[in-house]
Amino acid sequence: MFCEGGKRAGNEAMTDCFLYAVLAFALLFYLYLAGTYLELFHQIILGWGLLGLTIVLGKKKLFKKQPWRTVYLLIALFISLRYWFWRSFETLIYTGPFDFTAMMILYLAESYAIMVHVLGMFICLWPLERKIMPLPEDESLLPFVDIFIPTYNEPLQIVQITVAAATQVDYPKDKLNIYILDDGGTVARRNNPELSSISWERYYSFRRMAKEFGVNYITRETNSHAKSGNVNHALRFSSGDLILMLDCDHVPTRDILKNTVAYFLKDEKLALVQTPHFFINPDPIEKNLQTFSDAPSENEMFYRGIHPGLDFWNASYFCGSAAILRRSCLEEIGGMSVDTITEDAETSLVLHHRGYNSVFIDWPMVCGLSPETFDDFIIQRSRWAQGMLQIFIIEYPHLVRGLKLQQALCYFNSSLFWFFGFSRVIFYLAPASFLIMGLKVYNASVLQVLVYAVPHLCASVVLMNYLYGRYRWPLFSELYESVQSIFLIPPVTGTIMNPRSPTFKVTPKGAHVDVDFLSPFAAPFYLMFVVALAGIPIAVVKWFNYPLYRDVIAVTFFWTFFNVLMALASLGAFWERRQLRGSHRVWTKGQVLAFSPRLNTHIEGMMEDISLTGIGLVVPSPCPLAEGEDVWFELHDSYDEAYHFHTRIQRVIDKGDEVFCGCEFLVEKHDYQQIVRFVYGDSMRWMNLWDRKSKPAGPFWTLLYFIKMGYRGSKESFKGLYALAVAFTRDYFRPFIESRLRKIKKIRLHLS
Repeated sequence: MFCEGGKRAGNEAMTDCFLYAVLAFALLFYLYLAGTYLELFHQIILGWGLLGLTIVLGKKKLFKKQPWRTVYLLIALFISLRYWFWRSFETLIYTGPFDFTAMMILYLAESYAIMVHVLGMFICLWPLERKIMPLPEDESLLPFVDIFIPTYNEPLQIVQITVAAATQVDYPKDKLNIYILDDGGTVARRNNPELSSISWERYYSFRRMAKEFGVNYITRETNSHAKSGNVNHALRFSSGDLILMLDCDHVPTRDILKNTVAYFLKDEKLALVQTPHFFINPDPIEKNLQTFSDAPSENEMFYRGIHPGLDFWNASYFCGSAAILRRSCLEEIGGMSVDTITEDAETSLVLHHRGYNSVFIDWPMVCGLSPETFDDFIIQRSRWAQGMLQIFIIEYPHLVRGLKLQQALCYFNSSLFWFFGFSRVIFYLAPASFLIMGLKVYNASVLQVLVYAVPHLCASVVLMNYLYGRYRWPLFSELYESVQSIFLIPPVTGTIMNPRSPTFKVTPKGAHVDVDFLSPFAAPFYLMFVVALAGIPIAVVKWFNYPLYRDVIAVTFFWTFFNVLMALASLGAFWERRQLRGSHRVWTKGQVLAFSPRLNTHIEGMMEDISLTGIGLVVPSPCPLAEGEDVWFELHDSYDEAYHFHTRIQRVIDKGDEVFCGCEFLVEKHDYQQIVRFVYGDSMRWMNLWDRKSKPAGPFWTLLYFIKMGYRGSKESFKGLYALAVAFTRDYFRPFIESRLRKIKKIRLHLS
């Protein structure tokens, strides 16, 4: 038996070696074909022919499934590799030290972008679509679960919603414990003279809230190691087999444990189940550009497009919240990692290094808050960038040997991505450096660009639409990267110079913008817009004066025109629009039965939007309800649970065939948890909202939408700049001029 087993193992090893050899040979042959030199005529046929093939095949359902999905990705990759080989071996011509330096900087930026592009294809090769795994009926088999809600400086009102929802999670109550981990009321902060009063007030109010909801309150001596230290301290005072991690603004739905815990019962090596982050409010860019109701949000690309791909490679990582972790695995690695400021991803890396598994479930089961202002948005993204680079510099070299190759590539890509700021700025400045400064950054004819560069760029857009079309429209990722680029370069550079220097900064949540205003972050983009815009007339002049360079002038002219369009759209992102609502309203649907005591009758309607403070109701016209009238609502969630709420109609808007009624909840103390349960407890509501926004849009249609959005946003931004100029003139120059005129008048009077 032993000999037969050894022989079988040997045969399997030989088979594996043979398969690896075949794959290696196929890869080398593929790269050889990608780098083979062709005459321009043949390259036209190949490049544009393959581009046409990707456009046609991308619309076929067959090519959304394996193995045809892999074939499609290989075709798209081949077009990009042809471009990169051409750039590497035919365009890097030395014409002088300054030209060569500028040319190489642009080439490296392009190579970086292509590398990230290729890694993105690899990650999204085979995205998993996991089904919800039901819990066993025998409750004795269920593990004990702790819910951790870390908080630092967030208002009590925000934390209270999350705690109220956590108490209503569908799970046996004798196996569920909830903990508020308050790092804002630590002993160190209470003893700090500058923070003492606010910290003591927070300490007592949070303890009182915990008592009212029947949950546990934990604080500690100091704030060492920020969120990681807070969680690790709580591990010593809790004992659940699993831990549900929730940011204090991430309100859980009732089914979050019912949909996740069963995976741990199936796989003893499973350390982590991650679920998507869903946000009820627009991020600052969506709010300022007014795209939240139309276009899919940025996080959807990551959680619906990229993370299922990471899951296939067993590389889904902890995103700080909306995740369940196995306590024994955490304790084995010494708790949450503390070496970087992205403790979540670092912890996942260590767990994967130890051979543990992870799972991603593509179903939104929390509802969180995005940053309200662009300033807060950059604080958040800077922390992500610094933390992932810390992982890349500090942890990755030591742990990569314990990872599988595919996992190592996934983590490498997650860190490498955050260098995009450098490449975006270089792509902005490259055409201007030729048109304004005369640096030869791109040595190619118009014909070469048409047969190599244009197919590559078009294929990249087509591929992004193929991979993420439902979750991310073309050009939107470029816009997001552009508006972040300048501001991420300093923190990224600082982290590279000193990887231990970054400190954890909590992203501000729940802020209110009282008035529209122009963000000071717009200043660099006005400068870049002026530089790009100046390149257009210069290109026209050079076209007539330098006929020998018309090829490069033509390329840089269109490149500059695209940069002007991107800069205009970016300017709109910096016009901060006011947000006065204390509670964000979101689109929803569902039948409502409204009872009017005044009329003693029931009226049927449909929900249009909902928030913690009220409901938007649509009823057929004519509407007998009146403003100021009290009505009772009967509603049902997707679990068919009935709710009854007392409301008051605040406004009635006649829209012709139907009437919209804005209704406010009249909240008694005992009603609060029921309202939280109805508004936040139904995960199907968030999935419906995702699906409503997840609609594909072709590149041409998106370009038109982008132009319209850029025009609208930049117009508001220029209005804000004009208002600032007028105010500056009124407050500074006008008094200065008037004082000088008075002085001149006095001199004239004296002389006369």
